[in-house]
Amino acid sequence: MNIMKHIFKTLVLVLIIGCNSNQKERIPMSGDNYFYVGTYTDGESKGIYKYNLLEDGKLDSIGLVAKSNNPSFLALSSDKQILIACNEINSVNGMGTVESFKVAGDSLEFISRKSSGGAHPCFVNINKNGNVLVANYTGGNIGLLKLEEDGALSDLLYVQQHVGKYISKRQDKAHAHSAWFIPNSNEVISVDLGTNQLWFSVIDKEQIKLLPSKHKALSLTDGAGPRHLAIHQKGWIYVVN
Repeated sequence: MNIMKHIFKTLVLVLIIGCNSNQKERIPMSGDNYFYVGTYTDGESKGIYKYNLLEDGKLDSIGLVAKSNNPSFLALSSDKQILIACNEINSVNGMGTVESFKVAGDSLEFISRKSSGGAHPCFVNINKNGNVLVANYTGGNIGLLKLEEDGALSDLLYVQQHVGKYISKRQDKAHAHSAWFIPNSNEVISVDLGTNQLWFSVIDKEQIKLLPSKHKALSLTDGAGPRHLAIHQKGWIYVVN
């Protein structure tokens, strides 16, 4: 009986120590666990919002950090000092726009706004060299811009127009959905839902334009409708259709 009591006390002690040690070993969240949310502003939303992921897994709403017109997609610069937003319904001569903001604590300071090169931009991307790609859904094209050292966007440098259509109702014409930088290269993959293809290009630094690479384009399964992709470190490409 005494042995059983001893075993019981030992188990309780182990459990208590175990629980306490688990609490101590919980890794606190760093200051990098914040993120931004782009929104459509046709209703109550007013632009770009900021949240923080807390240690207990809950989301802390910091609130509106920048007023912007339909910032449907966002991208941060590699040093996390500049945020880029594409404005889906912010029209300049019938085209969408791209905005840059400086990250200033819990607010975003507006820097610049430029044309995206096409109607209804739905995706924006930036690489460590400051190249900016914008996918214009209705325009069916990819706009190329440059992020200057002061955080301002250059004027539109080049527009790669996609041409083609496919078999489904939503593939009546080109619909550029996203554009991706291939790591450690000057190559780009543009995803077009309308033409049902991946478009392969190279950023020509001298001509400052997107030139077709030797692969040019890859057609996907009939009616797939590609939207986004992810590139594995070994070079595999996974496409969301």
